[in-house]
Amino acid sequence: MKRVQAILASLATLCMTGAALVPNCVLAQAKDHNLPGQEKANRDISIEGWIRRAPHYPGLAAAYFTIVNKGHDAHLISGVTSPDCTAIEAFHSEQEVTKHTANLFSHFTIPGDMTMVFPEGGYHLICRNFPDTVQLGQTVPLTFKYLGGSSSTVNFTLKE
Repeated sequence: MKRVQAILASLATLCMTGAALVPNCVLAQAKDHNLPGQEKANRDISIEGWIRRAPHYPGLAAAYFTIVNKGHDAHLISGVTSPDCTAIEAFHSEQEVTKHTANLFSHFTIPGDMTMVFPEGGYHLICRNFPDTVQLGQTVPLTFKYLGGSSSTVNFTLKE
């Protein structure tokens, strides 16, 4: 038993020493582009959705959508952006919103072989500073970024 403890202590010391020798900036620059199974997220996932202005809240729009992961690998959404929104956040119509729930779509997993619906009354996206220039029937591009570096841009039609 003492021999096993000595080996474990040596390994722990070696790991801590190695961590101390690696500069923090190297760890912060780690790339997620070479993760097995993640490079095809944009081919496995399809998204359909629509957007509407938030009644009673000028400058906000709510986006509702369905995500289908046709692949067998789980994929992680690492962010959602749009040139028509200064910020995009998650929101639930009937639950308290915190900074953690607002950032839900910056680390949201779509399991393999799964369809997920984000309907009115449930979790959906909020677009901040939505422009008045977008008219009913026009589309708003939303880009879903995935862990691994791929992305999908989906046009959401503005409805009433």
